[in-house]
Amino acid sequence: MSNQLEEYLFATQPAYLIECIEIKHSLWATPLHYVTNMADGVSVGHDSSYFNYEYVPLQIDKGSSSDDLDQSLSITIGDLGDIVPDLIDQILDAGSTERPQVTYRAYSSLDLSTPILVIDNLEVTDQSSDYQGTTFNAEAPKLNAVGTGLLFTKANFPTLIGFY
Repeated sequence: MSNQLEEYLFATQPAYLIECIEIKHSLWATPLHYVTNMADGVSVGHDSSYFNYEYVPLQIDKGSSSDDLDQSLSITIGDLGDIVPDLIDQILDAGSTERPQVTYRAYSSLDLSTPILVIDNLEVTDQSSDYQGTTFNAEAPKLNAVGTGLLFTKANFPTLIGFY
């Protein structure tokens, strides 16, 4: 258990969790930095620097725990359809196949210099927008999805006949 997590869990002062997301793409001028529960925004530290995160209504669902180590987040950004759809249009207009990258960071209100939890290298897999906001799923890339393209049939592998 990290020191920051221990300080958060066993703090004598009241502490609360500050959830931040960063969404970036190589075609965008600046990454999106959003915080869910700090109405005035917040400045937090990571990557040896401090970054300002602005408040927008966010709903972050970390999904269910699974035993295959797949990370996924379902995120709804209440931007009233103003910001994210325009950025998605930039990607589509450029014909890029690169997906936006999402990083989730959670901080203790007692220490904003180091995150307690980081979920990074997630890719946006699908998104939908309406007049209220944008909802998307971010998942870890499927790195171990491998296949040969060969079917295991008696014709292709005669030695398998004993298993039929």
